Amino acid sequence: MSKQLRTNLAYLRFINGKLSQKDVSEATGIGQKIISALERGASKGIEFNTVVKLCAFFNCSPGDLLILEDEFDDLPVSDKSRKKARELVARGLKAAMEAPAVDPEKLWCEYDRVLNRIDKSIDPAESSGAVL
Repeated sequence: MSKQLRTNLAYLRFINGKLSQKDVSEATGIGQKIISALERGASKGIEFNTVVKLCAFFNCSPGDLLILEDEFDDLPVSDKSRKKARELVARGLKAAMEAPAVDPEKLWCEYDRVLNRIDKSIDPAESSGAVL
């Protein structure tokens, strides 16, 4: 197992008013392709100047922007696992297709309620102290 560094850009864009990549690009002067690559993990690196611009824009620290995660080595997938995955996806798709339609506004309100509960449950001593 090794480590990988990824960005938290999508989350920061969401909690700061559901900003688009274009909004961030225009406000920071960072190209939208660069922002997209950073979010997808397709970038081989990030310049310090880019980190500074993003942290200034989101009013956060580099620790809020960059996340160090464990990266699990790719293991070969067995035919049995593939079959089980296909069955699970098929069941989930069937359940989603049979479920009643949900108003998107209600769905986002529920998401916000859950996010607020999570935020309130985080121990302030464990948080980075940055206010977003």
